[in-house]
Amino acid sequence: MKLLPWKHLALAACLVGFACGEIWGQGSQRRPRVELLREIDLEEGRERLKVFRNLWIDGDFSTRFELQFIPRRGEPEKVTGTLWGSNLPDGPVSLLKLNDASGHEFYLRNGPEGFISMRNAQAPQWNRLPELDWLRETAEGFMVTPFDLMMPYIYWDDWEYDGVTKIRGRVAHSFFMLAPEDFRGKMADLSGILIYLDEAFNAMLKAEYVDGEGNTVKTFRLLDLKKVDGIWLPKTIDFMDEKNRNKTRFRITDAAMGLEFFNHPFGRGEIPTLPPEIPSSFYSEVR
Repeated sequence: MKLLPWKHLALAACLVGFACGEIWGQGSQRRPRVELLREIDLEEGRERLKVFRNLWIDGDFSTRFELQFIPRRGEPEKVTGTLWGSNLPDGPVSLLKLNDASGHEFYLRNGPEGFISMRNAQAPQWNRLPELDWLRETAEGFMVTPFDLMMPYIYWDDWEYDGVTKIRGRVAHSFFMLAPEDFRGKMADLSGILIYLDEAFNAMLKAEYVDGEGNTVKTFRLLDLKKVDGIWLPKTIDFMDEKNRNKTRFRITDAAMGLEFFNHPFGRGEIPTLPPEIPSSFYSEVR
């Protein structure tokens, strides 16, 4: 089974050797309790995380998407955009463009040495973002950030494996990814992110952003998958602010799979002046 790598959606990561920085049984951070279904097997957990980190896809691709802000009170707002993904020798990269007044574009390179660059209509030159800015909104008024789309926490060195649990009726493996020091103090007071990997698909079903007091402040929820040209896409994802209950929904509307960007600077590992041009006929509607 082929599954679109989360590091691109990271909607959004390098094909790296397995990081051996796990912490076992220490309970080093305050965090939500996980109800387990069966006895913990650390070796099984280690292998599942390794496979998840190394999910890959054949060929380049592009998706069109919608971001819909759905407040607890007030009127919803929507912005559309396009995502391009390519696999380089040292890992995949993503290019994201929003169709709003700002014209924000993001270049995401994931993995242990990942970075994010951004430009917009007012500043057409690409500028690398400091990590402190990774948690700023991609579009004004929308709560999705470059950090959410890139998902760098997948590659954090230190993690705890809980075992097997259930999420929305599906069997899943639970991991607590411990935040690096800078994220704990400077970046939204994150102590770590609790992730749940589906046992059958190895897709990430849910992620809980946990603060220094052990409270979940934001969640990522996968709502549904859709197969396009033999590849499973995470079609709809909700990002929920657990404090005010506002959410932003990410939904793929169209996809073009099996592309080749090797003749374009983006496919050669360069931050491009212009994104790859793809004929509209190459896109298939994702229903």
